Amino acid sequence: MSLSHPLFRPASIKGVLFDFHSTLVDQGSSEMWLENACESAKLDSLDYIDIVPKLNSIVEFARIEDPHHKRDLSRAASKEIFTRLLGDFTEEPLTSALYSSLTQAWSPYEDTLPVLNALRDQGIMTAIISNIALDLNEILVRVGLGNCVDHAFTSAELGYVKPNPEIFLAVSAAIGIGPEDLLMVGDNALDDGGAGAVGIRTLILPRTTGPIHGLATVLGVVAGSQALDS
Repeated sequence: MSLSHPLFRPASIKGVLFDFHSTLVDQGSSEMWLENACESAKLDSLDYIDIVPKLNSIVEFARIEDPHHKRDLSRAASKEIFTRLLGDFTEEPLTSALYSSLTQAWSPYEDTLPVLNALRDQGIMTAIISNIALDLNEILVRVGLGNCVDHAFTSAELGYVKPNPEIFLAVSAAIGIGPEDLLMVGDNALDDGGAGAVGIRTLILPRTTGPIHGLATVLGVVAGSQALDS
C-alpha cells in the first residue's frame, strides 16, 4: 500500500486500533514493580526502596539510550538494554528479577473491558498495536484481556515502530479495513499520532493516574461517525 493517499472520504468507523501500555492497561507503581521483583528473588523490598525514583524514570532512560527503538524490535535487544540500564543501580539477582517482572504490575483500566465489550457488541473490529518486543498475547491472557480483542500486533512482529506510517498500514492490511474506516486510540501524541499520516482518524487520551482512563470517549467517536454514512 502506498504512503501517498488521495483525500479520504471518511465513513463510519469499522475498526478501532488501540495502543496497549497506558491506553488499555495501567503500568502500576514502581513500588509494586519492586515488590514483585523482590518477592521472586526472595529479597526484602524495604532494603531497596531508595531505587524507586530511578525505576520511575527507566522508560526515559531507555529512550535516551535507545533512540532508534531497538528494544521494541527484538526481544534480545529489549533484555540487553533494560538489564543494562537496571544494572546501573542494582545488582543480581535483583537486576534480572526486575526485568522478568517488568509487566507484572500492569492491569487493565476499569473502563477497558466495558468499552472493548461494547465495541464487540456493535460489530466493531478491535486490534492492539504496541511498541513492544515481549509476548503480548501472554500478557493479554494474564491481565484478563485474552479474548477481548480481535487482533494483537507488536512492533517486533511487524518490523516497524510507531510512529512509522508503515506499521499502521501493515495492521490495516492485516485486518482488512482501510485507513479511512479506522480509529487509532493511544496516549502518546508522537507515537500514536503517526496514524494520522496515513489517514487514520486518531484519538489521544493522555496518561491518567486513576482507575478510569476515559475510554468511553471512544464509544462517542464511533457513534458520531455513524452520521458520516447518512
